Amino acid sequence: MFDAVPGQERVKGLFARGIRDGLLSHAFLLAGPEGLAKTLFARELGVALVTSCGGCGACAECERARRGLHPDLHVVEREGDLIRVEQVAPVIADLGLKPFSGSRRVWVIPEVEYLHAAAANKLLKSIEEPPDFVYFVLVTDRLERVLPTIVSRCQLVEFRPLSDEQVTEYLGERYGLGGAEAVALARLSGGAVERAQRFAEDARGPARRGEYLRHASAAAGLTRDAGEGDPADRFLRVLERHQEQIKSDAQEQLKARVAELERQIQDTRDCAWHVKQAEARARREETRLRRVAAQDAVDVLTSWLRDLWVVACGGSDVLWNSDHAAELAGQAVATPDNYARLLAVTARARKDLYINVDHKLALQAMFARFEEVVESA
Repeated sequence: MFDAVPGQERVKGLFARGIRDGLLSHAFLLAGPEGLAKTLFARELGVALVTSCGGCGACAECERARRGLHPDLHVVEREGDLIRVEQVAPVIADLGLKPFSGSRRVWVIPEVEYLHAAAANKLLKSIEEPPDFVYFVLVTDRLERVLPTIVSRCQLVEFRPLSDEQVTEYLGERYGLGGAEAVALARLSGGAVERAQRFAEDARGPARRGEYLRHASAAAGLTRDAGEGDPADRFLRVLERHQEQIKSDAQEQLKARVAELERQIQDTRDCAWHVKQAEARARREETRLRRVAAQDAVDVLTSWLRDLWVVACGGSDVLWNSDHAAELAGQAVATPDNYARLLAVTARARKDLYINVDHKLALQAMFARFEEVVESA
């Protein structure tokens, strides 16, 4: 159970004991920094609660539940900027229905910080006093943004970042990475295993991290880049290629998913409904991954500027990009104040991306502000 989620042994033990002893709250709120696989854990918990095997992970019932085909496991994802009343009303209407195939019904709600106030108010009583067989598993990266009335009605379960040693070990076991590279990627991940996975997949494939750093260093006036065109434009083109790959992969995965649904579901109307849901989810996931790709690009740049600031301040033993220590030593020629100002620019860009400002516009604005810092240095 929960083997797909690295680390978090304390949380795993809590739920394993609760399921074994039948002592579980009817509403949980999984909270912690982004990238800790909380939503994956919530889905796996849902599988364990609705399947007769308790989530062995190997049987046909577990596989069906993981693929969204179990009638007692439901996931409510935001369909726009918020989770609205229209999405919550059917949940409340269905709460009284008995489980179809097991003894429990489960609703998983990721990104609960985006729950509209009116939708939250409709959910409150159901979360506080659901039928005995109903369980809610809510997830958030931003606990401070979740309505206090929701928090007070749930058992709060905190996820904590993994240590650098845990992430380094995971990267070695899962991706075969080791040495200085694994240590650096673990530090860059900040203990977030999902971010570490993305960095590891990049290291084993397209190596975008190096491209981002080269073009961004030139755009910030830290180095001279002999490449053609504006370095900021080249940085953006790396991101655009990544996002095009995300789109292509999403289309391929959707095609396979639709074919699978058509094989498994004989009723035409029922199949058409599931296909429509799969298409909507694929669009949301593509949008999310495109945003994550832009955030990762800014985070890579931020890590480099942070390390330059560290070197300029006389430090070298706490570098995140420790596998590029020599390059950092050669580039750290500006004052710490200059790097601090550049870091403020990337922080603003990261905030813009979080609130869904257009990726290209946010990064173009970031590089324009870089120019202002360079010119005033």
